[in-house]
Amino acid sequence: MKLKKRIIYYAIGFLLGIILTLVIFADKDIFGFMPSNRVRKDIQNSNIMISPMEKAKLDCMGIDENFIFEMIENADVNFSNSQTSFSKEKFWIQGYEYDMEVKKYELEYEGKLLSFWIAPKDSVSILHTVNSKCNVNESDNLSLEIMLMPEHLIFKKMLEKELWLNKQITCSMECHQITDKDIDELFKTGDILLEESLPGRKPNPIYFIKQTINETPYIFWVEIGATKTRIKYFVNVSGLKLEKNQFLLNEIFNKAKEDDGCGCYGD
Repeated sequence: MKLKKRIIYYAIGFLLGIILTLVIFADKDIFGFMPSNRVRKDIQNSNIMISPMEKAKLDCMGIDENFIFEMIENADVNFSNSQTSFSKEKFWIQGYEYDMEVKKYELEYEGKLLSFWIAPKDSVSILHTVNSKCNVNESDNLSLEIMLMPEHLIFKKMLEKELWLNKQITCSMECHQITDKDIDELFKTGDILLEESLPGRKPNPIYFIKQTINETPYIFWVEIGATKTRIKYFVNVSGLKLEKNQFLLNEIFNKAKEDDGCGCYGD
C-alpha cells in the first residue's frame, strides 16, 4: 500500500474514532471529569460559601482563608473521590431557601483535604471539610455565608494582569493631580471595601478600593478581566457618609459621572 493511501486510512480511522467517542459519551458528562485546572477555575470564578458549622471545623483544624485560597489556586483534584454528576442540595442564604444542583469535588493540598460543591448555575462553590473529627455545634450546617478573599491575595490577582486605563481615567487623573506612582501605591496600601465589592460578578469581578491621595479620600472602581485589570473610574468621597451598601456606592459613582467637573466623561 502506498504511503499516501496509508496516511489517508489512518486519518479516516482517527476521525471515526473521535466521532464514535462523541456519540457514545455526549450525554454521559465525560466533561464533568475535568482536569484539575478546569475544576479550580470553576471554583475561582464563583462565590465561595461556607456554613457556620464548617467554619468552626476549619478553625478547629487550623485552616484559615489564606490556606483555602492557596488551595484553590494549587490543589490537586481527587476525581476518584469526587461526584461529577449533578445532585440537588438545599441551603439557606440570607434567610432564603435555595435548591442547588451541585457537583462535588475533593481537593488535596499540602496533605489536607477539602470538598467543594460547585453550583455553576448559581455561581457558588460550597466548602465542606473532609473526615473532620472536630467536635462542633452541628445545628447550623445549611445556612451559608460568603468567604471573602484576603486583601493581599486580591491585590496579587490584580497585579498579575496588565493595568489598563481608558482616556476618561487618564483625563481625571490629570485633573485631580493623581500620578502613576499614586496608582501603584493604590494596589499596595489601598483599603478594599470587601463587603461592598462584587467578587462573584461575571464576567469581571468588581472591587471598590478606598485610598487617600493628596489628603483627599477617593474610591476606585476596579475590575479584574481575563487579561487586564481595569480602573473603570474613581470619585472624590469627601464629606460623603459611606455605608456598607454596594447599591449606595453605585449611586455615588453614577452621580460622580453626572456631576463631572473635569469634563472627562462628556460626550
